[in-house]
Amino acid sequence: MTQLIVVDDHTFARAGVTIYCKNHPDINVVGEAGDGETLFHFLSVAPVDMVLLGVNPSNAMDCLRITRCLRRDYPTIKILALANENTAETVNSMMQAGIDGFIGKRQADKVELLAAIQKVMSGEEYVGRIDTFDVYG
Repeated sequence: MTQLIVVDDHTFARAGVTIYCKNHPDINVVGEAGDGETLFHFLSVAPVDMVLLGVNPSNAMDCLRITRCLRRDYPTIKILALANENTAETVNSMMQAGIDGFIGKRQADKVELLAAIQKVMSGEEYVGRIDTFDVYG
């Protein structure tokens, strides 16, 4: 069973992801955190297999720092980023920092989230749809 923690600075986002995962027989949401400090305190006392890390434009730099610290201090924990912006630039910067998977919050649904969790936990990389923008003259 996958032990995961949901990290996002928005309470409703954490609650929604938790509800999506709660009734899945292979997933146990062991906690929620609104910031990196709370996350790392939690990790110091509880075993976790995966961090679902919310990435918003307002906390993007903090999420990169969290990802780098996770890779350094907890290298076996899988990281699945859930981002408001799922542009190629955002995906690339998070992948370079060390995440295992990426989902755009606006496009993903319960089915995709659960599939991404399973894929990442099996050792595969997961990247959901990436937004492309057409510029009209």
